[in-house]
Amino acid sequence: MFRIPTIAAAVAIAVSSTSVALADHLNIDVDGAKIENGAIVFPSVLIDKDGYVVIHAVQNGEAVIPASIGHTAVMAGTTENVSVEVEGGAMDGTDYVAMIHYETNGNGTYDFGEGSTDIDTPGMRPDNTAYALPFSVGAM
Repeated sequence: MFRIPTIAAAVAIAVSSTSVALADHLNIDVDGAKIENGAIVFPSVLIDKDGYVVIHAVQNGEAVIPASIGHTAVMAGTTENVSVEVEGGAMDGTDYVAMIHYETNGNGTYDFGEGSTDIDTPGMRPDNTAYALPFSVGAM
């Protein structure tokens, strides 16, 4: 079971780190991300099991966890042009954190959040930190 402080610490390390551990089974192309109609569109996402691309807000330089401001389902494999609707619309120049979470309870809905951090849990890097990528995008 994941605990919020553990996840928050792992994300804080990932957000503050200039060199993060790679994961060959997970990838979100945040460098090519753009805003379209208030959503964030990632050129490609790689995930080894069905799950979600999740967007977390950043406040005072830290990811807001476990709350999320957007998510979308992705199937195992590589998916191109993944669009994630963001509450209130994505804003040009705003900092965000993108994470991969797995569908762990088989119900096809994203359930990770306050009071339920042991389901639909984050994908992990080989060093056991959450696969979390800080990014900022501009409008297209």
